[in-house]
Amino acid sequence: MDISVREILYHNIIAIGSYNINILQSLLIVPVFVLDIFSVRFLTRIFRRRKLLEKPFPRTALRVLKGIIHFIAFIGIMRILGVELSNILDFIVAILNFKLITVGETHISLVTIIVMVIVVYASTKIASITRKYFDTNVFPRFNIDEGVRFTLSKLIGYLIITIGIVIALQGLGIKLTALTVLAGVLGVGIGFGMQNITANFVSGLAILFERPIKEGDMVRIGTHIGTVKKINLRATVIQTIFNEHLIVPNSEFINSIVENMSYGDIKIRIKVDVGVAYDSDPFYVREALLEAVRKTDLILSHPEPTILFREFGDSALNFQVLAWVRSPELRFRAESDLHFAIVEEFNRRGITIPFPQRDVYIKQMPPEQTREI
Repeated sequence: MDISVREILYHNIIAIGSYNINILQSLLIVPVFVLDIFSVRFLTRIFRRRKLLEKPFPRTALRVLKGIIHFIAFIGIMRILGVELSNILDFIVAILNFKLITVGETHISLVTIIVMVIVVYASTKIASITRKYFDTNVFPRFNIDEGVRFTLSKLIGYLIITIGIVIALQGLGIKLTALTVLAGVLGVGIGFGMQNITANFVSGLAILFERPIKEGDMVRIGTHIGTVKKINLRATVIQTIFNEHLIVPNSEFINSIVENMSYGDIKIRIKVDVGVAYDSDPFYVREALLEAVRKTDLILSHPEPTILFREFGDSALNFQVLAWVRSPELRFRAESDLHFAIVEEFNRRGITIPFPQRDVYIKQMPPEQTREI
């Protein structure tokens, strides 16, 4: 029994370079990790309780102590794995070159992944710098429309990142033809579980090229009204009038009816309904409403506002005010200011806004019933 347990504990589970790591070594590494984490947290808690982290020198001392603890744990793990101090560098190189997966005829190692991450990060930074340069120095010279600027800027960024990834793959010896296997796997995934992601991605490209909406537009989608803050390839960020941020899939803008209040002519017409008592003079009410419109600064004088006598309601004569404001962002503020102006003007002229009322006629009173006491 002891021999079988010994064989199990010393059974090799992985080979890194010339080093074979067995089950016993793997189990012994765990307490070292736990002791390392516990020591760092315990030391940090002591510094925090004594309020030493508020001073620069103790903060630096804590960083140094953490580094020493991590270094001691690292040396302990190396000794458990049987790595001599003089061979630590060779062991690290072997870990970095350890083959994780194979794509086609190309072997993917840890160093490959690290280099890819660095290249993608660098490409992202270069793309960001390039986009800022075009936005500030190139596009203004040619008086390019803001929506076209946004589309071109996005495409330039994606192009730089794509070129960076391709260069990294070629430099690491990964042939693009080797990615056909991965593309096949992704194709199966798209067929079964990625339809929505693919639809949103394609819709994002359509939005960038067709520009039915652009950043800064005020839109109504469903029951929500807000300003488009950012258009990404998968989803669009909309800030509502209540300062809520909605993450809307791009397919919603392609497959649903979206009201773009800023599309083309950004002027927008507002509508205010108001009812007055039946004994009011309609022509006098019309003059009062026109005066209220003139007192509202946010309403444009051209196009001219319109006052409509809509209907004879159950309890009131119903009027409708149609006026124009210069941009959708001013819509709700203009409507509010107009409401205030209408109330002020009606009070000044003695015009009454009635409340719903009903007249009940009783044809016959029921006979009075007496109760015997």
